[in-house]
Amino acid sequence: MTAQRVRNQGLDPLVHRLLPLVRGFGEGPCGIALGGSWAKGVADEHSDLDLYLFCNAVQPPAHREAMVAREFGPAADPRSWGADVPFEECGTDWMAGSVRVECWMRNAGDVERTIDACGQGTFARTLSVWAVMGFFSYVALSDVRAMDILEDPDGRLARWKSLVDPYPEPLRAAVLTRFVAEAAFWPRNPHYASAVERADSIYTSAIVQQTVHAVLQAVFALNREYFPGEKKLAGALGALRSQPAATAARLDGILFPGAASVDMLRAQRRALTELVDEVAALARAS
Repeated sequence: MTAQRVRNQGLDPLVHRLLPLVRGFGEGPCGIALGGSWAKGVADEHSDLDLYLFCNAVQPPAHREAMVAREFGPAADPRSWGADVPFEECGTDWMAGSVRVECWMRNAGDVERTIDACGQGTFARTLSVWAVMGFFSYVALSDVRAMDILEDPDGRLARWKSLVDPYPEPLRAAVLTRFVAEAAFWPRNPHYASAVERADSIYTSAIVQQTVHAVLQAVFALNREYFPGEKKLAGALGALRSQPAATAARLDGILFPGAASVDMLRAQRRALTELVDEVAALARAS
C-alpha cells in the first residue's frame, strides 16, 4: 500500500507503476520507501517525488537509465549520479510525465551501521557537492524516521524506524558538544573582527554561513530532533520548542543584512554573537 500523502495527491497510480522499476535497480533483497517532502508532509508544487531504495548492490547506471527509457520514453531524460562501485549511495533521476522522480539508492548495510553508530553518539560529516555544508550521517536517521515504507519484505525498514525513535541521548550530547563549540569559534575571533573592519565581505560571509549552520545543528539537537537537511529549514525551525526567540527571522536578518559596509558587517557580527550566546545558554541549561 502506498503512502497516504501520495494517494491524497492522486499520485498513487504513478507510485504503483514505479515500484517494479525501482525494485529492478537493485540486486538481491531490497526495501523501498517514499521519502523527501512527500513523506514529511511539506511537499509543494516544486517538490520531486523521492523514492528510497535500500539494498546491497545496484545495477550499473547505464542499465538503470535504459530501464527508465524503456518505461517512460526518451522524454524521461534519466540522469545518474553517485558511488556505484563500491556501492555506497547513488541515484537515478528522471521525468515521469510532468513529475520529477528521484530515486536515491543506499547501501542497506551502511544505513544499519550508521543507525548503530549514531545511537552510540558517533556521527560523521562528509563533504559532498549536493550538501552545501557537508552531509551529516544522522540525516540518514531523519530520513528513516520520516519515510513511508512501500515495500519491506524482510521487515528491515520497520526495524530501523523503531531504532531511530526516540532520538538517542548519546547523539544529542555529541552534537551539542561539537556544534556549540563550533558556533562559538568565530563571533569573537580577532580574524573575524579585522575582516569586518576591512569590509572583507566574501570572507565574512563564509564565516557567517559556517556559524549559522553550527547553530542550526545545535538547535535541532537541543530539541531531540534530527537535522532534516538543508531545505525548508525555516518551517522545520518553527516546530521546535527550545530555541532563542524568533530564531528563523533573526537568521534571515543575519544572512541578508543589506549592502556590504563596515557598519553593516559590525551589526551582522553583533547579531550573530547574540544568537550564538543564547544557543550556548540553552545548551548549558539543558
